Amino acid sequence: MTPAASAVLLSPAAMIGWTLLLLAGFRGLHAAWVQQPTLSLGWKWWALVAAILLCFRWPLVWVPHQFNPDESQLIAGAITLRHDPVFWRSVDGSTAGPLDYYPLLPAAWGNGLASYAIARLIGLAAVVGTGFFAGEALAIVAGTTVARLAVLPALAFHALTTNPDFTHYSTEVMPVLLLAAAGYAAVGLGAAPSRTRLGMVGLLLGSVPWAKPQAAPLALTLWALVALRELAAKRPRAFIPLVAGSLLPALVCFAGVTLTGETQHMILPFLVRNLGYVREAPLPWDDRIVLQWQNALTDGFLGLWLAGTMAFVVPALLGIRRAPESLRRVTLAAGILLAVSAWSVVAPSRPSTHHLLFLALPLTWMAGAALALVWPPVGATGRSMKGLLIAGLFLACGVLPQVLWRARAGDAFAFFTTAPVRPAHRQLTELVRRFSNPDEPIAIWGWRCSLYVEAGRRQATRQAQSEAQIYANPLQAYFLRRYFEDFQAANPPVFADAVGPGNFAFENRARAHESFAPLRTWVRARYTLVADLDGTRLYVRNDRLALREHALPALPRP
Repeated sequence: MTPAASAVLLSPAAMIGWTLLLLAGFRGLHAAWVQQPTLSLGWKWWALVAAILLCFRWPLVWVPHQFNPDESQLIAGAITLRHDPVFWRSVDGSTAGPLDYYPLLPAAWGNGLASYAIARLIGLAAVVGTGFFAGEALAIVAGTTVARLAVLPALAFHALTTNPDFTHYSTEVMPVLLLAAAGYAAVGLGAAPSRTRLGMVGLLLGSVPWAKPQAAPLALTLWALVALRELAAKRPRAFIPLVAGSLLPALVCFAGVTLTGETQHMILPFLVRNLGYVREAPLPWDDRIVLQWQNALTDGFLGLWLAGTMAFVVPALLGIRRAPESLRRVTLAAGILLAVSAWSVVAPSRPSTHHLLFLALPLTWMAGAALALVWPPVGATGRSMKGLLIAGLFLACGVLPQVLWRARAGDAFAFFTTAPVRPAHRQLTELVRRFSNPDEPIAIWGWRCSLYVEAGRRQATRQAQSEAQIYANPLQAYFLRRYFEDFQAANPPVFADAVGPGNFAFENRARAHESFAPLRTWVRARYTLVADLDGTRLYVRNDRLALREHALPALPRP
């Protein structure tokens, strides 16, 4: 028996997942044959989608280590916000804003490794929500038959991929969910214009940059499309709720930092720093495009989804001139959003694989628009057979390659099962727990946010990692000063210098905390080095060490 067959036949979750995925495909084809219009895809369809995703993701939910350093950074921020819920006073999310962190608060109550499972389930719920809003929006403009088929390639991708960047709660899942909800609300305006609904569209789109500034171009583009439609419909007063809703999240954030005295700590790291991030040491555009295409091919599924869907979309666009004007507008809007999302994916100076998730929503909408362009009209001769053939061709392009790729992939979970946690890693976490109390913070220099999560301790400094302090940048002096001030104010019982062999981003100890003279002097005077484990040096505050060392077994002295 091959590893792939073993995984299918011997894993109950996999057996159920494959069965339900086949059922979803059958329902899509059946809908293409019957073509009975309904107002919505219905709760049973979305329950089926959620069950498919849960079954395929189930083995990944319980992996006892981080998938990506960002995963731990986000959870560490949530743990810190549990103790002090004022963002930018307790947490600086770097390239992510408060709306990426607050949804993770349930994970802050997890006990160490359980936080990863909770965060992944929250991320999975966001994916289901995005699919719901994307599909229901398509159902309004193109019909439920087209919508049901259009979401299947996206469903296959999210279910079948095992790429760590696409299966954790990343910084993209919340802004994409907000964009999908805004798109659904905006499409609903065509059927029932409402100032309240317009205000909601503005509120959702205005919230997107406060989750992830990188998604702001997508939010702005969708806002402009909605505004242009209202102008074309001669409803100029619609701008009042649309603009008011868009500004409300910014007004709330600025009011919050003004009242808490954190204005500087929001403007400099979140606004100024993120604008500079796009231009910082940029790679040439062609290199960034090639890099992101290579990232899309890391486990094959995203590349197959992109290539297969575009193979269907491009020929379908040839019939756009014969389509009704309303459908041409929808197709144009979807194409514009897809182009802007592609730009957002390659615009950062350091493109990351998980940035590609910004493509998922507009790609689904583009697929739905292309299907609608070629779908046989009501009353056409042989409509059922033509619909079935088009549906089969669409699934053959967008879904079948992903299914076949997963079937031949062997052990799809090899990355997770062949990377066990090292004993020194566990010992380091245990030492942090022994020398600190659950309600106390710990400080880390370097990039090892997993230590916060696995030990269940909050951050002593606003930033969970020290990239802005270590790498040269125009605001480095500000970040160093703030780090040191946060460190002094928190007086953490444990300090970990995670610059060393095997650590993420920083392995050269020339960049260790000793490179920052004030911190070196402070640590040397008040802390004692008790262990050098897994590339990380662990320091304990002298008074805490005197209280607890006698009650512990022999320490692994450096």
